[in-house]
Amino acid sequence: MPKFLYHQLAEQLRASINSGQLAPTSKLPSVRVCCAQTQLSKSTVLAAYAHLEDEGWIESRPRSGYYVCPLPVHASNELRCPATSSPSGSPHLISRSQVIIDIMRRGAAFDLLIDNEAVTHNEHLRRCLSSALRRQNSQQQLYYDQPQGDLSLRARLAKTINQGGGQCSADDLVITSGCQHSLLLALMATTQPGDLVAIESPSFYGALELLEVLGRQVLEIPSSANTGISPSALKQACRHWDIKALLVSPSFATPTGSCMPDEHKLQILQLAKANQFAIIEDDIYAQLHFSLQRPRTIYSFDDSGCVLLCSSLSKSLSRDLRLGWIAAGNYTEKILRLKIATSMATGISLQQGVSLFIAQGGLDKHLKARRIQLRQQRDQLQALIRQALPQAVSASQPMGGLVLWLELDQSIDTLKLYHQARTVGVAVTPGGIFSAQERYQNFLRISFAHPWTQRRIQAFMRLATLINASG
Repeated sequence: MPKFLYHQLAEQLRASINSGQLAPTSKLPSVRVCCAQTQLSKSTVLAAYAHLEDEGWIESRPRSGYYVCPLPVHASNELRCPATSSPSGSPHLISRSQVIIDIMRRGAAFDLLIDNEAVTHNEHLRRCLSSALRRQNSQQQLYYDQPQGDLSLRARLAKTINQGGGQCSADDLVITSGCQHSLLLALMATTQPGDLVAIESPSFYGALELLEVLGRQVLEIPSSANTGISPSALKQACRHWDIKALLVSPSFATPTGSCMPDEHKLQILQLAKANQFAIIEDDIYAQLHFSLQRPRTIYSFDDSGCVLLCSSLSKSLSRDLRLGWIAAGNYTEKILRLKIATSMATGISLQQGVSLFIAQGGLDKHLKARRIQLRQQRDQLQALIRQALPQAVSASQPMGGLVLWLELDQSIDTLKLYHQARTVGVAVTPGGIFSAQERYQNFLRISFAHPWTQRRIQAFMRLATLINASG
């Protein structure tokens, strides 16, 4: 017996919810938009929505529209959080893998697709950058900018930083060529070759690359996928080792997405003061929070100048903007000298274009929309994992940022999986590159930075097929 049109539409929407393409809590197209997309009448669309609402798939909200209901989480498919890490308690020199270079060459550090899909450009940002370039006079073209960076940009960035607490001013900031450059300068200012640097475990592979190039020893500290680095483990390490710096990402760290409670930040700050080591705070993901207020920085609690706050707009706005900053506390003059030695200065027009974008409200507007989008994409990823990877051991539950940390069965080697996935056009980031030790070989970092288009969902399903065949 042929089905009514509203039954057919309801089946299509139900399939989109099951596949993760329509994420839990995400908004459905309005009735008008759905009519235009499907060429169906208003009464047919309303009947389909009412049918799905009766079945518990969607819910209507007065004067707002229709939304996908939160998925019920049963004991059989609940994604538990990964256990606190337990790295070796001794320092290591680092030898990094060729895999990192390969991932960066393919431009797939935050995507499953090797041949990345085109994304919509931020027209407002592009107009501001073009406007700044057109205004540049001949004198600016012939001279470097001041080493500390454009004053108007520093003043506006200081206001943005102070949303995370504290009283940062334009004079406290040095503009850099991205957050990685900020971390480089911070490590050079606070440590010498052979010095011991404590880090989270697992930790950002870019930080491990810097430590390897600079010849620093690394001490990995146990960390939770929920609350980040363990203050008690760090305190214990301070009793046995002469730590010169702690490199830490308190807010939505990669690869776990963990977020450190304020009491832990205060404990770590007290340890730094008592043991006279610097804290290098990587704050690059903090603006991508899913709550009402961004997390406070360790820097905002510091009154001693021992915290160096590093960040950029590459994760929150555009990765093409190699524009970062560092609030260096007691190390500001040293950072300025190191910046001159490593990059001389930063492009004037780029700084002025970004400053104009912030002044016109572009950054706040972009971040508001981006946070909503990322939360929906995280929900879709978790739904896809529950659907296609029921045997997943654990997955972190980030409340911000771009990634989650997926634990698979110990029999699965994700480095081997990385090479297998390449053959079917899928890019993954194996867990082993997030440690200086032989650890996390059965983990993957998976990003929800991009919309779950049909191609990305298909890529995830190809990856799931490879994992299921390996288990």
